[in-house]
Amino acid sequence: MSKFKLSFSLVLTIILVGILSTSVFARGAYWGSLTGDNSGWSFKFINTSDEAKDFTVKVYSNEDGYTNALYTSPEKTAVAPHPEPTGAASEYVTITVTPDNVNFQLGVIYKFVLVDVTGDNELATETKYGVTTVNDTNKKLYNVADDPGMVDVDGSGLVNANHTGVPGAASKGGNKHGFYQNNTNSCAACHQTHTGADELLLFKDGVYSTCSACHDGTTGAYNAFATSTAETTKEIAGTFNIKTDSAHNGSLHQSDGSINVSAAPGGGKSNTAVWGNEFNCASCHAPHGAGSTMENNLNMDPLGWGGVEYKALAAGKTLDGATDAEKDALNGKLFKDLTIIDLDTNPAGLASFIKPYVVAKKTVAAADLSATDKTKEGYMYSRAGVQLGQKVIQTYRWTGKAYVKDFSLWLRGSSREAANTVLTGAPATGLTIVWRDGFAFGAAASVDSVTKAQISLGIDVETTTNIRSLFDSGYANYIYDSGTEMSKYCASCHTDYLSTVRANLTGTYTQAHRHTTGKDNLTCVRCHYGHGSDATIMKDANDESYFEGDHKGDLNYYVDPNPSSALKRYTGMSVCYACHGGGGQFINNPANEAIDGPTSAIYGSHAVVNDAGVQYDDGEAPLKAGQPGTRE
Repeated sequence: MSKFKLSFSLVLTIILVGILSTSVFARGAYWGSLTGDNSGWSFKFINTSDEAKDFTVKVYSNEDGYTNALYTSPEKTAVAPHPEPTGAASEYVTITVTPDNVNFQLGVIYKFVLVDVTGDNELATETKYGVTTVNDTNKKLYNVADDPGMVDVDGSGLVNANHTGVPGAASKGGNKHGFYQNNTNSCAACHQTHTGADELLLFKDGVYSTCSACHDGTTGAYNAFATSTAETTKEIAGTFNIKTDSAHNGSLHQSDGSINVSAAPGGGKSNTAVWGNEFNCASCHAPHGAGSTMENNLNMDPLGWGGVEYKALAAGKTLDGATDAEKDALNGKLFKDLTIIDLDTNPAGLASFIKPYVVAKKTVAAADLSATDKTKEGYMYSRAGVQLGQKVIQTYRWTGKAYVKDFSLWLRGSSREAANTVLTGAPATGLTIVWRDGFAFGAAASVDSVTKAQISLGIDVETTTNIRSLFDSGYANYIYDSGTEMSKYCASCHTDYLSTVRANLTGTYTQAHRHTTGKDNLTCVRCHYGHGSDATIMKDANDESYFEGDHKGDLNYYVDPNPSSALKRYTGMSVCYACHGGGGQFINNPANEAIDGPTSAIYGSHAVVNDAGVQYDDGEAPLKAGQPGTRE
């Protein structure tokens, strides 16, 4: 027994000595620091082996996958050893790679390898990655990391105490986007007070780079670049993770700042304050919170139309002869000096066109309320607490045929801001203003005290996780008016595409007949995604996608015939056939039965009709099973 113990101890001692000896003799150079400045990249290292060594630095680029060396520095020969380094300045040796050696480019990641070239063999001892950051305000900022995936290509290259941009940092005092507390540190999630990468003091150079740093699936935040799944087909956004090759024909909202808002189809093409701004994530989303903070952070006033005063064209002037500024004024959502139309005493006060939006008041009747039926406009009153017999003052909009109640958000600012709603004469108490839904109510005396109004209209889109809540009144989570608000939202940029009737020439910048979009049941996002689309998430007329149904897994079947799928939810024009395919022109087509069978010889197998066969025209009709967007 003792012999075994002795032998084991001896063996263990030999092994430990061998390990320690190996670790001592295997030690080589290690980095002291890697820095960049106008003269190039400088590397300081200490030779921690027990003998003099020869070293060189080799430089590679990510442009060819770090395959071919761009440069090999002259050798530093007989570098003195320091087996037990103290970190004294005298122990360090510096090798510098200048722009004369390598033509360093902005945004290109370079790999620097310290190589022991003593003797006949080369041994890579240390590797670092560096980049001259893509920064518009300072072209000489540098970033270094041990891993190429950690190199901050478009940041400032400078650190701050809050560790801005690091997951989990700056989390004290509320959400990152709105609902801040008085002890908040949330600002530091995106901004660096003294070390910002751009003029907005963002930790990345540009809005897109800043947003995508968190919303790319790496931090636990909403992933805008998620891989497509069956659930993606039910979402409003789709995904930015699309493919544009001929097998997918993907398309996306190019929100990286490379184009201006004026590139939007159906919008203005001028370089005015509205259209000349770059298109990026903040063109649609409000990073500091909005009326829809809990629903996708959609901006309350995209492009700032709420601060542009509406002005009609001068008498005799046509759209063709209008200036860019005059066209912009036609789309303005700031209405000044509005007379309050009293519908109690003047029931015909809204009989004909006055302005695109007007303000009227009336006494609330039983028919104006809907306590439980979310499909009725009266639900908007009831959920706000409006009572029978009270008076309501509200915005009305012109549809091309008549004025209807409008529930656009009323923007409120200060007297110094253009986008500001003012009810002149409003009492200090007794008048409740429902800013989010654009109306006010109270006792008759309180409402009647308002003598005129300035209305600044914004947009508040109430959504759920399922897009059906925007357009299908038969869906349990349907929200009245949200589909219409979503269309208005899209029309902030795609101005001419908002239309409540297809029979009239519409548009502020161009005129043509337009498909109806100004209703819940025909909201823009029923046919289009917000972020991006390709064959993997596009559907056919049966509301089936690549992930289900008779053509599951068949990309060729779902790929759009056009190189760009135009953010569509449905391949080709299949959504048209889904809605109109049972009409008289298609009555003998046997493929109709593949949808859900003809039920109306006039309006198609998927027409929005009630049980009596009468077509709805107000966006309140529940959809039938099989209609676009109803498949679960």
